[in-house]
Amino acid sequence: MYYLRLRVCLIFFFSLFYILTSSAAVPVNDGITDASVIVNISSYCSNQAQFSNIGATNSNVRKAEFWQTQGKDIWYKFTAINTDLRLSMIGQAIGNTNTMILPLAALYIYIDNTLEEQVGSMTTSDNLTNYYKGGLTVGQEYYIRLSAENDNEGSFQFCINNYSPPKNPGQDFSGAAILCSNDTFTELAVAGAGNNNHESIGSCLGTESNSAWYTFEASNNGTLTFAITPTANNDDVDWVLYDLGPSGTTVNLIPENIIRCAAGSGTNCTPRYYITGLNLTSLDVTEQSGCVTGQDGWLKYVDMVEGHHYALLVDNFSNGNNGFTIAFGGTAEFVGPKAKISMTSDNPCTVTQSFTFTAIETSGNSLRWSFGSDASITNSSLPGPHTVSYSTPGLKTVVLESIGARGCKAIDSYSFAVDLKPSTPVISFNKLNFCLTETLELSISSIRDATYLWTGPADFTATTSNISVLLTSLQQAGDYSVVVFAGICASDAASINIQSIVEVPVALFTTNLTLPGKHSVPIDIQFINQSNNADSFLWDFGDGETSTLENPTHRYTESGEYTVRLSANTVNGCTDVFEITNVVLVDEVSLLIPNSFSPNGDGVNDLFNVNITNLKAYQLTIFNRYGVKIYTAKNSLSSWDGTWQNQQVPVGIYYYQINATDLLNKKITRSGSITLIR
Repeated sequence: MYYLRLRVCLIFFFSLFYILTSSAAVPVNDGITDASVIVNISSYCSNQAQFSNIGATNSNVRKAEFWQTQGKDIWYKFTAINTDLRLSMIGQAIGNTNTMILPLAALYIYIDNTLEEQVGSMTTSDNLTNYYKGGLTVGQEYYIRLSAENDNEGSFQFCINNYSPPKNPGQDFSGAAILCSNDTFTELAVAGAGNNNHESIGSCLGTESNSAWYTFEASNNGTLTFAITPTANNDDVDWVLYDLGPSGTTVNLIPENIIRCAAGSGTNCTPRYYITGLNLTSLDVTEQSGCVTGQDGWLKYVDMVEGHHYALLVDNFSNGNNGFTIAFGGTAEFVGPKAKISMTSDNPCTVTQSFTFTAIETSGNSLRWSFGSDASITNSSLPGPHTVSYSTPGLKTVVLESIGARGCKAIDSYSFAVDLKPSTPVISFNKLNFCLTETLELSISSIRDATYLWTGPADFTATTSNISVLLTSLQQAGDYSVVVFAGICASDAASINIQSIVEVPVALFTTNLTLPGKHSVPIDIQFINQSNNADSFLWDFGDGETSTLENPTHRYTESGEYTVRLSANTVNGCTDVFEITNVVLVDEVSLLIPNSFSPNGDGVNDLFNVNITNLKAYQLTIFNRYGVKIYTAKNSLSSWDGTWQNQQVPVGIYYYQINATDLLNKKITRSGSITLIR
């Protein structure tokens, strides 16, 4: 190959190389100082395999109380809005996509800048870990540590509920716990049937086994749904719901007032089920014990009547002292105290920002505020307004408790970000002038938890701190701007101007004679520039001489073999190179045609070469004895190797014809025979 195009856009640009390895990236919440904030801590459950400790490292915090090994842990934090915490880590099991084996959980707080574990209870079975801790301080910031035994890594489903439980439910109706709100709660353990295990006589349930009684009053007309989820998924939980009317007395606890009853044995049935309750799609109002066709544990919702009292008996037919979680839904609400927070802010995003909180809906006997970490006011028992400032930025949670009669209380919480206006970013860039097909690289320093918005010509937008833009249009020149957001706070915009984008140069040239070719010195060669989109040129004639002319003429005075290279350049610094190799110059004009050659591969006289110089045009044609054309060349440096159609021709006599034009436009014609021997 004598012609060689080297398209080298000589630009200063940054290339991004992603090295893929077998190990995953370290999670952003690998250490406690980088703990991820959990905002939704009431009845939250993630999707399967949504959480993961893959790539995590050991945080060097000693192993938790119930852990056998320390493991590769990740960290989360939240502000308590209620007193009790229940969380679940659901690992690998039949029917899910989780991969975690032997998950672990623990809870911590900082006391006097010292991290201390808050020991609760943890149970693990079949890669399902349940963790419970009571006695949390409302408004306190807590840290959740999640890991797995034996340095296991994997994905898992994560569920959390921070709630205030009712008083312990009695096993008899007379000791029923009063529900003051529709909030989700968990009973950790239910054991025994009380003094009278036949209170549900006349229902689908029959005799009680391990019972818990609850009562509540409807504060409005509306629908009621709920889901009862056993803490052990092999437990058979049954239940009965009574409408006790306006009085709500024991005398109304009769079979005639039973409005829903579910006693199916779902854990032993096919298909299997263990969650039970009321929903908006079921039509049946009772399900009998055993595996009855069509039963699935769900009954039709209830239309609650304002002022009516209701009683709910939940009975765990299985033994094992296990509990359950009840999550209410629908439009009906329970009678109890109310709490609602109103918040306004002043001077947002500045160091003087403040927040004003007011209790706008209360019906309890007393109030209790908690304004969160680093607040100028820690707590209060007055409705407000309370104007609070914070000494540090970040996510804050304010909690309002309204405490009513019979130990009932309602809680409202308000989470918000205390953010400062970010500094104006400084843009780093690879260059300001470009040719098409080059890549523009812009970057700013990344900030934890910040977001970014880039805008630019041709409707360009991007949302990362570093951007790469392939330039495919001249219209992409212009101003590129970026704004950094910390929550609702935005920095001033930073901009950079990409001054110009030009077409990529194309280098190309010809000469007044045939190149590659063989010529004699001295000789003047005219170079004819056929380049496009170039502003300047640099010729390298291969003999140590150069030129910046567009169409130079160069004299060669010494014999040798030269490579001529043309660089076509733009003012933007892009270059395209075109070159011709094997410019052969000899000392004198000559014409030498051999009369034989032997293409036998011995390295001696293997090729038929015509030695001829100083030509503008050249053509060699070889025929066999039948006049069939078997070889043609238009380059005086070309040689015949004794083959035709990729096959060796037989030994014998072949005929050549040469038609050429020299530098003075004189025609040169030669013909004769050549003997091929082997």
